[in-house]
Amino acid sequence: MTRGHYKIMNPVKSIRKHRQSAYSARGFTLIEVMVTLLILSVGLLGLAGMIGQSLRFNQGGYTRSQSTFLAYEIIDAMRANPDNAVSYAVAYVPGTHICIVNPAAAHNLVDATLGCWHRRVTAELPGGTATIVNNPGGGNPLEYEITMTWTDRAHDQPISQTWTVEIS
Repeated sequence: MTRGHYKIMNPVKSIRKHRQSAYSARGFTLIEVMVTLLILSVGLLGLAGMIGQSLRFNQGGYTRSQSTFLAYEIIDAMRANPDNAVSYAVAYVPGTHICIVNPAAAHNLVDATLGCWHRRVTAELPGGTATIVNNPGGGNPLEYEITMTWTDRAHDQPISQTWTVEIS
């Protein structure tokens, strides 16, 4: 039944049609929510992985900085005591150099400095070792080579850095 351009609808049919569309929309909304949660959880897992990688690389950079600080610390100690600089280039045996300074003996100062420094190297660098070599190339007797080695946690492999310095 139409009158003019208006269509008259049965109100009961309209209510039934509205109820059916509401029921079908509920199921569709639940699927949308589940898909959204799945996408969100995958994104959060990816974010957690990136944060883990970032922390590992940050730790590697920190360790490399610590090795540089430690190398410059011993270089500065050698420059402060140039007459005994060659005494720093000895094979370090744990326990032979104590970390106590006796101002009466300059050689004891070298032993104490080496003992404290090697203790810090092993404490601050994972698996850290250090060597000091005098005249590594055989050409310049005033040249010293400091090598630091430690284990990089990010890649689980040894890392080595070397500094060459001339003490005069």
